[in-house]
Amino acid sequence: MKDKRFWILALISIVLLVLPNGLYSAFDKDEPKYLEAAWEMVKTGDYITPYYNYEYRFDKPILVYWLIALGYKILGVNEFGGRFFVSIFGVLTILLLYWWLQRWKGRNFAFWSSLVLLSLLDFIVMASVAMPDIVLTFFMAASLIFFFEGYHRKSEKFYLLAFASSGFATLTKGPVGLALPGLIAIIYLILRRDLLKTLKAIPWLKGFGIYLLIVAPWYVAILKKHGYQFFKDFIIFHNIHRFTSKVPGHPTEWWYYLANYFWLYLPYAFFFPFALYRVFKEKESITDNILNFSLVWFFTVSGFFQIAHTKLAHYLLPSFPAFAIIITWYLSKYKDRIPAYITAIVFIVLSIAAVIFFKIKGWPATGLVVILPALIASFFVFLKKDYLKVFTAGFITALILFKWITLPSLEPYRAKPAAGKELYEIAQKCKECKFFFLDYTSPEIVYYFRKGKLEDINPDKVRKLLHSETPVVIVTRENRLRKIKGEKFYIWDKKKELITKHSIVIISNYPKEKIDG
Repeated sequence: MKDKRFWILALISIVLLVLPNGLYSAFDKDEPKYLEAAWEMVKTGDYITPYYNYEYRFDKPILVYWLIALGYKILGVNEFGGRFFVSIFGVLTILLLYWWLQRWKGRNFAFWSSLVLLSLLDFIVMASVAMPDIVLTFFMAASLIFFFEGYHRKSEKFYLLAFASSGFATLTKGPVGLALPGLIAIIYLILRRDLLKTLKAIPWLKGFGIYLLIVAPWYVAILKKHGYQFFKDFIIFHNIHRFTSKVPGHPTEWWYYLANYFWLYLPYAFFFPFALYRVFKEKESITDNILNFSLVWFFTVSGFFQIAHTKLAHYLLPSFPAFAIIITWYLSKYKDRIPAYITAIVFIVLSIAAVIFFKIKGWPATGLVVILPALIASFFVFLKKDYLKVFTAGFITALILFKWITLPSLEPYRAKPAAGKELYEIAQKCKECKFFFLDYTSPEIVYYFRKGKLEDINPDKVRKLLHSETPVVIVTRENRLRKIKGEKFYIWDKKKELITKHSIVIISNYPKEKIDG
């Protein structure tokens, strides 16, 4: 392809989403579980059953584990290898959106829509970690785009590609990979009053044949291997129960997505209500097929997960391509100052807050380089009205600096990955040592330990182990030590967590010098 914009998008996406992914440790509680499960897959050679901490993990289907494991095989067992092929799907989502839009709206609109998508905060976050959401977003977007092409171009080929994409989406995150694109397509056809005629034209037999060819092998294999246990854990609990009931540790409040809306859709959160007002006032969605389809896409995804009882912020990620199209349409036509000024003022306030927070925490000032592009963009807003280019360029530049400079500068302050690596080093020296959590668990520590199962045990069992002859190493939060008050133990290390006031401690029934010696 000779299109320069395509290659510019590819370059920016790779620099932002892929190349810096080895500069920071595993994040939060979810990413380390996927990284660890894929590592155990490589270690055991079992590529059918996912395990986490050497116990069955039936939360999600297999595709994301295969992608992470493939990265380990080619690039090594590290953060960059684990994230590589997952993050590539972030790049592919950007390029797919550009390919589609330039066919209908021209290269300039396609280019800026793709950059708007690339600038959205949660898109960058989820395309930078080894989790299934960005892979699901790519395949759902592909399914919807190919459906749109099949419908408007009367093409069987594109319909079949839509079925194939839904197959891979189902292999990524389950039945939602087929149900949600199908629901969006049906609503779009109903609004066009063309449902029955189109349903007759879709090659259902061939389509579902391709879909089953992709989906069936792994699902049949794991059902054959684990039977009802997989069906109960994956289908009943992680799909039906999550949709209809509360899952421990997950929010269910009706206002959850509204409360998280601002940061999810930065830097264009404040523009979107104005965009919707313009859309419905001008009624352009009636004649603009791309805009009409994007509105159905966005609101169906948002409504679907709003209805679902269990809610998580990244569930809305499949709505982001549609959001980017709506924002680009709006900012290409209108120069409303209010959302631009609000966004600029919020960025300035957040920048000041970041400086204060870094000072309080004692973090290195080099990490604050991230605020410079956002501040410059915010000031430019008051001088010129090209808000689309100013905010998109400013925010993408800020996030490039964040991933390349800010995150690495904070690595020495991240207690959990450091604790996991320290346990690994201890296990290398002390082959007879036994390792446990005390009334606590951390997926980050589990992932970086890599020397077997880290069982979470209760205080009574810890008390017994502390009196045993076998060297025992226990990791926990410092406030849990009160549960074994009165027992004699040695504190080997103490690390303060990055954000919270908690500290991670490593204790043992042996002095560290004896193990080191």
